[in-house]
Amino acid sequence: MKQSLEKRIILFSFVILSMTTLANTGMDIAVFRRDYIQEMQLRSEGLAAAFKANIEKVLALGINIRDVAGLADKCHEIVQSDPEMAYCVIKGKDGSVLFVSDNSFARLDFSQTGLGDGDKNTRNNKTIEGPRGSYYDTLTPVKAFDGETAAFIHIGFPQSVIDQKVRAVVVRSIIVFFAFFIASFALVVYFVKRSIIEPISSLLDGVTRISKGDFTTPMQELPVYELNELSIKINAMATALDARDTALRDNYKELSATHSQLHDSYQQLEKLSLELEKSEDLYKKLLEESGDAIIILDQNESIIIANKMAEEFLGYPAADFISKHVTTLLLLLKVENIQGVLRGLADAFRGNHVTEEVTIVNNRQEQLVGRIYASCVTMGENSLLQVIIRDVTKEREIITNLEKSAAGLARLNRMKDSFLGLASHELKTPLTVIMGYAELLQSDMKEQLPGAAHEMVQNISSAAARLDTVVKDMIDVSKIDQKQLDLKLEQVDVNALIEETVRELRFFFALRRQEINVTLDDSLPMIRGDKTRLLQLLSNVLGNAIKFTPDGGHISVRTSLRRLLRDPQVSGFDGVFSLNVGEDQQPFLEIAVSDTGIGIDADDQTRIFDKFYEVGNIEEHSSGKVAFKSRGAGLGLSIAKGVVEMHGGSIWAESQGYDQSTCPGTTFHILLPIKPLSPADGPGVGTIN
Repeated sequence: MKQSLEKRIILFSFVILSMTTLANTGMDIAVFRRDYIQEMQLRSEGLAAAFKANIEKVLALGINIRDVAGLADKCHEIVQSDPEMAYCVIKGKDGSVLFVSDNSFARLDFSQTGLGDGDKNTRNNKTIEGPRGSYYDTLTPVKAFDGETAAFIHIGFPQSVIDQKVRAVVVRSIIVFFAFFIASFALVVYFVKRSIIEPISSLLDGVTRISKGDFTTPMQELPVYELNELSIKINAMATALDARDTALRDNYKELSATHSQLHDSYQQLEKLSLELEKSEDLYKKLLEESGDAIIILDQNESIIIANKMAEEFLGYPAADFISKHVTTLLLLLKVENIQGVLRGLADAFRGNHVTEEVTIVNNRQEQLVGRIYASCVTMGENSLLQVIIRDVTKEREIITNLEKSAAGLARLNRMKDSFLGLASHELKTPLTVIMGYAELLQSDMKEQLPGAAHEMVQNISSAAARLDTVVKDMIDVSKIDQKQLDLKLEQVDVNALIEETVRELRFFFALRRQEINVTLDDSLPMIRGDKTRLLQLLSNVLGNAIKFTPDGGHISVRTSLRRLLRDPQVSGFDGVFSLNVGEDQQPFLEIAVSDTGIGIDADDQTRIFDKFYEVGNIEEHSSGKVAFKSRGAGLGLSIAKGVVEMHGGSIWAESQGYDQSTCPGTTFHILLPIKPLSPADGPGVGTIN
């Protein structure tokens, strides 16, 4: 049994309101529980910190904590000062209980909380189990006068306190939920009935009268704008139907007069049917089951056959255009280039295959695009024209949307490059001023600054230096995109550049406890290149390897000589080089940088060279204490690719995929031509100055 629209809307509103309110209430309760636990933990940490300070003042006199009197009473006072705290226990380094606020808590298993970090003032918040339930425990180390950990303070509160507070919030939330839900649902029901159901019912009554032939009773004005417009259109349709009904009665006599003509046409079709008798069944089956609209024209260009798909596609019943000249159908469909279509059909009658696209408007006022295939079929002395119309509307829409999207992306890319260049140049001047004044404060005015201000100036200088690096990278990317990067070519020893780069990065290798292995081919010749830009290239690639390799990993750099066939027409490493070995081989210097890092997903191996694109989470594979750097701007590999291509070379990455647990690693391959390339060999050569 079908449900009414009113029931569907009310049921949908009931479900949506229920889900929304329940979800919001559940999240509020969860947030309250978390916040209250954090509040209790902060309170216990505050009590422990104050107690710790008092004890450490006594221990600073050289007194052993076991000899300090009154600590048990002090523990008891701390618990009494905050009724929600359950216990206060002082344990020695060996795990024995020294002082306790209540002897019943001396048997708690505090080993679940760990022994903490004796070199830090961190507090470990854990949950332990006791005979009377669970407790949230806070562990605070107490230092002796020599800096060694003398004891640990445990202050905890029972989980039942949290549960009691949460139950109160749950009860209050349930009351609020039902009050809010009933009010909201009542408003929704009233709105549905007033603004949707009643106008639709009025429309339904009017349409029912029209369907029974009553075209003279107009529909009433409705309060909803869209439904009122629909009411006006239905009234207009009723008027048009009334006029058409009158016209149909007047045309009945005309139809009777043409009956004799149809009889003559019938006799002619009888003769034609005798000639097509053998293939009629097969042709009809193919015609009716075809997925394209098919109409058949006789020698007078009159339509004699139309299949079901023609009626569905054109939106008109076949009776509206059968036995009429094809021009009638073209006018009915509002085809713009009617003369061109007629010329194409005439050309098809002469034996040529015609293919043409037309735009039509069907009976549903939908604008469609159809591709016409017209071919002539000879049956004895008569010639028939088969016209197949295929619906290519969606295909055209897809092509149009793709063209618009491509144009939009190109425009956005131009805007991005323009903004990149403008922003980098506009940032350069104020950044230079900041760095200059920071350096002046650190050098000439260092003695005039207080200690705290000196540290702030150092932070400003460091941040400005990092921002200066980002701005320089942005300028380089802008120059590379605009083909304006100048290269100062000279004879360069790539092996020496690699060793220099490794020396500069030794600090970061040691910081991350990473092993670096360098295997260089001493027989490699020198190449012509820009030493500064090649150093920038190697630093970016090696820095990327350090960043995405976990602490204690391995990184290797290898150089070798490769002889490859340079064929721009054959896709090789990056669409420029081919692995096919032939007679005209070119020597290339290959640099391979491999690591045991987290790897790169297959979908990201080509996108990593895009501007501002960076994959992976550095913090997830770093120990935390020796993190290499924060997330960069995502320009390093983009600059590396630009520098390589400006030298007429190629760079790409190979990896088995992204996996933080197994660390499959990544290998970056860099190819640099040993012999200078001519402008015809690559797009980057023409920009080298």
